Amino acid sequence: MEPAQTSSFARDSWVTRGANHFGMPRREFIAAASLFALMIAFKMLNMMRYRFDSDEPQHLHVIWAWARGFVQYRDVFDNHMPLFQIMFAPIFGLIGDRPSILYWMRFILLPMYFVAVWCTYRIGTLLFSRRVGVWAVLLAGVSTSYHFISFEFRTDNLWAPLWLLCIAVLLGGAMNVRRAMVAGLLFGFCFGISMKSSLLLLSIFVATVIALLLVGREQLGKSWAQLIRCAATFLGTTLLVPATIMIFFALKGVWRDFRYCVFDHNFLPHLDAKNSPAWWIVIFPIAFPLVVYIARRIVRATPDPALGFRRAFIFIICGFYITALYSFWTLMTRQDYLPYHPLAFVFFAAAILAICDSEKFRLCLPSRLSRVSWPVWLTILGLLVTLLSRPFWINGAKAETELLRDVLVLTEPGDFVFDCKGETVFRQRCFRPVLEPVMFERLQRKMIVDDVAQRCVETRTCLAAPTGRMPWQARDFISQNYLPVKGFVRVAGGYLKESTAQSGALEFDSVIPAAYKLVAREGNVEGLLDGEAYTGARFLNPGKHLFAPSNRTGPVAFVWARAIDLHYSPFDYVPPKSRGK
Repeated sequence: MEPAQTSSFARDSWVTRGANHFGMPRREFIAAASLFALMIAFKMLNMMRYRFDSDEPQHLHVIWAWARGFVQYRDVFDNHMPLFQIMFAPIFGLIGDRPSILYWMRFILLPMYFVAVWCTYRIGTLLFSRRVGVWAVLLAGVSTSYHFISFEFRTDNLWAPLWLLCIAVLLGGAMNVRRAMVAGLLFGFCFGISMKSSLLLLSIFVATVIALLLVGREQLGKSWAQLIRCAATFLGTTLLVPATIMIFFALKGVWRDFRYCVFDHNFLPHLDAKNSPAWWIVIFPIAFPLVVYIARRIVRATPDPALGFRRAFIFIICGFYITALYSFWTLMTRQDYLPYHPLAFVFFAAAILAICDSEKFRLCLPSRLSRVSWPVWLTILGLLVTLLSRPFWINGAKAETELLRDVLVLTEPGDFVFDCKGETVFRQRCFRPVLEPVMFERLQRKMIVDDVAQRCVETRTCLAAPTGRMPWQARDFISQNYLPVKGFVRVAGGYLKESTAQSGALEFDSVIPAAYKLVAREGNVEGLLDGEAYTGARFLNPGKHLFAPSNRTGPVAFVWARAIDLHYSPFDYVPPKSRGK
């Protein structure tokens, strides 16, 4: 046999084995394998080009704080459980302070995406078939709502894969104490990352009870003693991780700060009435009974009681989670859907394949269309929609990288900066609160004081990076006392104006005590500053200052001297491109 024939035979043999393994026609298997490779390549490309969400540097700033010896909650504000940040602190220490750190972290977290992929496939296989598992992975992977969020560097992309691992373990065989222990430990890690796991825990409890009632305990061959023993083991091991974390912070003397940041701060009634209107509470009592009804139909249509229980269990988890999220969750975010999408797409893929394989469906279509592999075309359509919704040829990640580069150039490790959520990553924030929706609501309700101006002066903050929404007092202070020099970077300074006290002179008010230089667009500035000859950088205390120029060179600005020395000038300012919220 010639080499070309040998290669062709080996390829055909590999395709045949793969198609048989996944229960697919050969063409469908080739299409699925090609789409999977394309999906992963598209994800890798978007990881380099897709804009960084403001949550990503926020988490990274807390990780930086751990790596520098600060303590979460006490020294830096954060309203998340700490396991994610603690785990990545040693990795951050190895990488060091570099502008590309967010790219590094996205790729370091990428293996958890493949954990989620495997779990989705595994759950689809256990509930239906390997073919369903494959198409669940592909349909979820190309959906716009899941594709972009699932590679961001955020706590949810460790939380959701661990949740899926927990579900895969629960479905992996007959329930016993050992299985309950492993699943509970995995779910405990979920709690160590996010307290949003409380809704998932409630979903498991409700789904277990209802699925047991629909199938019947006797049909599953389980005694009450076995069920109680497994439930107690699951709950006990679940509590192990969060309890350890709480004890750790209590022993460190940080319990009060921990309790406020993780619990008290996040529980705020009527938080997001605009995006979660009060009438949405009716969604749950209307939709969830329909979920239970469909779960009942699923159980009746499944001959095997154990398989019927598993299918009903996962379907009810999905239905309870999504309806409760809409009706009762005070602040919904796009990342809240990460635990839901893979499970929901398992049922979606199963439904699509069942419809396409049914004889009635084929008879309703022309002969050509009846031979079409509809899951393939649905996946291609999803991929095209995702591609066009966020074109990868637009580099949205560049703005954050340039900001980090400018921060490292302009500031020293001991300097303070002002930003909204920690976007500057590598420096201490002068204003402790993180400016996100819960904090804004507390500021508006006068539960927290907007003391940005005072903190900037006290900490001699000379660099500000207002990349997002700010309270109006903070916004006015930053705009009046900081000049934009590049992208989102502003430095302490302002423009001189005609003096009302001395004809021909200019005056200005400095607020931040620092060394300043006087600059103009047309050239060097000469004259008398506060009665002394101006020869270069001069330290100025807060207050009014008078400058009598000996040469008029157009508009004059006083700017933080370090910025001018490093060639950052307000006269060369280029506005930043749009940044993700």
